[in-house]
Amino acid sequence: MARPVWQGAITFGLVNVGVGLYSATEEQTVSFHQFEKDTGKRVRNKRVAEGTDREVDYADVAKGYETESGDHIIVTQEELEQVAPDTSRSITIDDFVELADIDPIYYERAYYLAPRDEANEHAYALLREAMKRAGLAGIATLVMRNKQYLAAIRAMDDVLVLNTMHFADEVREPAETVGSLPGKRELPKRELDTAVRLISELTVDWDPAHYHDTHRERVLK
Repeated sequence: MARPVWQGAITFGLVNVGVGLYSATEEQTVSFHQFEKDTGKRVRNKRVAEGTDREVDYADVAKGYETESGDHIIVTQEELEQVAPDTSRSITIDDFVELADIDPIYYERAYYLAPRDEANEHAYALLREAMKRAGLAGIATLVMRNKQYLAAIRAMDDVLVLNTMHFADEVREPAETVGSLPGKRELPKRELDTAVRLISELTVDWDPAHYHDTHRERVLK
């Protein structure tokens, strides 16, 4: 059994459900180490001060924020700690929304929420079934690893799923990103009907097991 990456409680109103947060997905990419071709010796990266061969200890590394002019403002760890979000062990649901109203572009990572212990199982099941019946997703915030996240919580079969989400200002405007886009226009009815019919002919029930990372399979082979 996996270890939770975070433990706390879901709260809204007078409801409080102790939960653990577990990663719902894992990357299956093929990773490689670097070696020198002729000797087979492992190549490792080192932190070196620019313009020198002097290696810098991690404790002596400071963070710098690059401004529009290209200059950097050095920020100390103490300054960052002063503005860090307050440590919290609660996932506070502020609103409930229609799941279909959330555009998938806002979703980031998926986690499973599970009752923290046997004492929380009843409250967990009650919340899960109520959310199923309502067909709604809870919008919440949580602090994890010193970072604040926006999240959507929804019921899926026997488990509650939490998706961390992008904030609105993190999603780019299409027109500003990709340039010219065709706007609404009158299309020939025959062409549109043919396109819709083709889409209908290719429509199947969603089965994620049907799709494979064929490139990764070839690399491993």
